[in-house]
Amino acid sequence: MTGIGIVGAGIAGLTVALRLRQLGVETTLYSVGDADAMRSGRRPGAVARTGGMRARERELGCEHYADPGCLVDAASISIKGVPPLEFTGRIADPYSVADSRLLLPTLMEDLAGRGGKIVVTGTEPDAAQVDRWSREHELMVVAAGPRSVAELFPRDPGRSPYDEPQRRLFAGVFHGVRAGTTLSSTISPACGEIFCMPMLTRAGLASSILVEAIPGGPLEPLTRMDPAGVGPALLAAIAEHAPSLRERIDTAAFEPAGPQEAWCGAITPTVREAVAKLPSGRVALAVGDAWIVNDPLTGQGANVGSACAWIAAESIAAGGPYDVSFARAVAGRMWEEVAGPVTAWTNTFLQPPADHILDLLAAAATRTEAADLVLELLSDPARHWPVLSSPDEVNRLVDALV
Repeated sequence: MTGIGIVGAGIAGLTVALRLRQLGVETTLYSVGDADAMRSGRRPGAVARTGGMRARERELGCEHYADPGCLVDAASISIKGVPPLEFTGRIADPYSVADSRLLLPTLMEDLAGRGGKIVVTGTEPDAAQVDRWSREHELMVVAAGPRSVAELFPRDPGRSPYDEPQRRLFAGVFHGVRAGTTLSSTISPACGEIFCMPMLTRAGLASSILVEAIPGGPLEPLTRMDPAGVGPALLAAIAEHAPSLRERIDTAAFEPAGPQEAWCGAITPTVREAVAKLPSGRVALAVGDAWIVNDPLTGQGANVGSACAWIAAESIAAGGPYDVSFARAVAGRMWEEVAGPVTAWTNTFLQPPADHILDLLAAAATRTEAADLVLELLSDPARHWPVLSSPDEVNRLVDALV
């Protein structure tokens, strides 16, 4: 046996591998591509690392790309209406936003330098391949791989309330935006959301723009256009739905950062079964995107993957036997402590905000300390969802703020 097999070199897979190596456990990471292939690929997304994720990176000795220019230390939130509801709050523990083509290859090199074995597969594995690999390991942790995930981990209908995308997406990296270090978030009722934040890219600092379009609404055409020519239509949409962001854009300089820097698509929020018994007799445990895919509306994908991977690694390092009962216990802990609250949080905000949340945001629009408190709550949904999901708890907060 050669320790633990890990499928997928995203945030979750690399975090499991790095933490296990730190705890003295042998690991083999199976990745479709090597670090150089990751660096040269098409943009898969930005990684907005909140304070908790950055603290885990520091504990690993793997905190990279924390340039002051890509540290988000404030957020400006606007809900369009008459009048609009607007406020800006401070983020006490700033986010760090970096292109995954910078972060993931560097973490892979960290793993190799610490004795983690990396196997470059060249192709996406299916379930049969995961089973073959499992014969050499005590446990398989599956963090990515569309073929193997679909075959091994069926959708959990009790935890997946949506069976189709709730938003269509346009995401791109642009020059010509005076981003500063503030995240801009605009909610346009019945239309969708527009986000902008500074981001460290392969070519330096730029701005990441995400449009979350409600299907059938006026923002949806943006998500079906050729990303290379979307600039004028995007500017028009921002002017109508996010005018404060439009004021920060230099029209003459506004353009995608490159031909690989924008994409369109849609995500169906899905929670899968987390445990599979393989024909080999070994067990596969799903983490990260192999287990849960939430809409990027609340920007928690990488943070959930990191936090759950940490829980999984520490449970594995504590010892087996790595049987179905073990894997289910780990999955239960991951769900209770992190994934469940964040999934509920994201799914809730795909719908119009509840009255008690609107009351909280209205309080934030009147007092600076209230705005800072709201940003503190929004920055850590796993911790604060029990408060935000309770009208009574939120009403008590509002009463104390006004």
